[in-house]
Order: sequence, then C-alpha cells, then structure tokens
Amino acid sequence: MNRIVTRMTRFAAWVIACGLISISAYAGNTYEGYALFNQSCFLCHGTDGKGTGPLAKKLDVSPADLTDGDGGVSDISDRQLFGMIQGTVKHGSGTSAMPQWGLAMPGNQIESIVSFIRFLQKSKHPLLGDPRVGKRVYEDNCAACHGRSGKGDGPLAAVLDLKAMDHTNGAELNKHPNSHLIEIVTFGTPGKSLMPGWKEMLTQDEIIGVISYLRLLPNY
Repeated sequence: MNRIVTRMTRFAAWVIACGLISISAYAGNTYEGYALFNQSCFLCHGTDGKGTGPLAKKLDVSPADLTDGDGGVSDISDRQLFGMIQGTVKHGSGTSAMPQWGLAMPGNQIESIVSFIRFLQKSKHPLLGDPRVGKRVYEDNCAACHGRSGKGDGPLAAVLDLKAMDHTNGAELNKHPNSHLIEIVTFGTPGKSLMPGWKEMLTQDEIIGVISYLRLLPNY
C-alpha cells in the first residue's frame, strides 16, 4: 500500500512539474507579499509596481512595469512569474537587472510576492492606509464575525446566525470603491444588518488601514 501511495505521489508531482494541470501553488499570502515587496522590490519597481522606484534610473535595464497588461507581466503564468523572481526562468527580453531572489528567500515568500503582484494588476482600488495597522484592527475587532481569514466564518457569525461578508472574494470587493467601504466601517449598515459603525472606536487612520488590509485578503 505504501508503495502505491508513493508512486501516486511521485506521479502527481511529475504532472504538476510538467504543467499538465493548473494548481493554486503560487497563491501565497497577499498581505505577506505586500510586506516583502515593500522591503525589497519597491526599490526598483516602485510601491505601485510601475517600475519607477528610487533605483530605477540608476540601472542599465529599466525595471518592468508589473501592472502592464498589454503583453507584459500580466500575460505570463504564475509559474513563469515565480521562476523569474526566483531566478530560474529567463526574462522575455533575455536581459534583466533582477536579482536572483531564490538565493535570499524561500519559495513560500516568493509565492506571496507573486500574489501581491497579481493584486497590483487586478485590484481596481489603491491602498489608502497602512495595512499593518489594519491587520491589528481587523484581528482585534472584525475577526469575531468575519473570521481571522476574512471568509465570514467568525465565531459570532454562527452564534448570531448572520451572514458576514466574505472579504476573500476579490471580485466582490472590487465592486466597492474605498469611499463606500469607509462609509460602511464608519457608520455601519442600516436595517437588520448587525454591521456596527466604528466611528467612536477607531481613528480615521485605523479605518482606512483596515480597509487597505482587507483589500489584501483575497488571492487575485
């Protein structure tokens, strides 16, 4: 039996390695990717990913615009993007000043950077506040209903029989501009909804921080 399981495991690994099936292996933690990107990648690519970081003009090869959807990074697979960051896949032009990040960080961190790059490409709304502040606020105040992962499955959601919004649904979040979310968090929602207003308990920086954090909860 163990031999059969081992053979099946090896076969599955071979299929994945050959790219014969698609998997979410590169759907890392987008929030972690935000932190890593703003520690290392922003120097060349800029905090907005457009390739205009503080070191960009000092390089012989211009950094890529990671938000470019016209034949750019948006059109390559997560697997290719992972390999380019890791340093195991050549860039399309054949020339790049990109460091071989696989020598400095493990694969799971590179996966998270891939996830954050996809956020930069697909989210329709900028991060207005500090997601690090938002994470603390979210875990202290929002997770009871929305869950620590943001799926709407917090302990109070079951006890009170309420349908808390799933903040991991990027397509749904993209429908709501930041101004609308600020209004909801500040004043709550009307009617029988149990979403409270946090105006008296949170500062404006905390409110826009928590909205910026929940923008990073989905894997785009």
